[in-house]
Amino acid sequence: MKKWFKLLTSILLVFSLTACGENGTDEGKNKDTEEVHENHDQDDKVKESEIGKLTVVKQKKDLNQTIKSGPMNITITSIQAATLQPNDEYKEAFFDNKDEVTIVTIAMKVENTSEDTISIYPNQAALTTNTGEQVDADMLLSDDIGGEFFGKVNKEGDVIFQLDAPADEITKVKYIVDGAHDTDYNSLSDQIQVDLEF
Repeated sequence: MKKWFKLLTSILLVFSLTACGENGTDEGKNKDTEEVHENHDQDDKVKESEIGKLTVVKQKKDLNQTIKSGPMNITITSIQAATLQPNDEYKEAFFDNKDEVTIVTIAMKVENTSEDTISIYPNQAALTTNTGEQVDADMLLSDDIGGEFFGKVNKEGDVIFQLDAPADEITKVKYIVDGAHDTDYNSLSDQIQVDLEF
């Protein structure tokens, strides 16, 4: 079980937007993170781990686009498209035995602004692209930022999608997720659809 959690943690570290998005110089950074920061001026940012080689093709930071769903606020903070070349031992289990996949990561913060218990599942979303693909969020790789929100609480993390189209061809995406509902399963808003561009 510990090995499983270690694997998931490694995967999330590979895909995290913050790995390539911060410019700080904290003493606790590891060598891999420092190498990514050294390559900040290059067009492509590369990070290698036991999972494989991740090359960031494009990013859009500081979006801070907020969508309301009843008393829930979903704030999309950034979006990233990257190419992943998974190592052999992870290809079959996580990446359908593909030599290369495109990873789109949407970073967000989800907040309940009411005292009521409200449910919403932004990590169970769908994504459509200008390249004609439609995929569901990868539940295993995405952060657990959905579920019941007991009063005025918030969660934040990344929602991750695997695609076949090359990352450099993806210029527009539509993020689609069901609206919030209360404890009696009454819908509090329509389906959410957000257009995002790189």
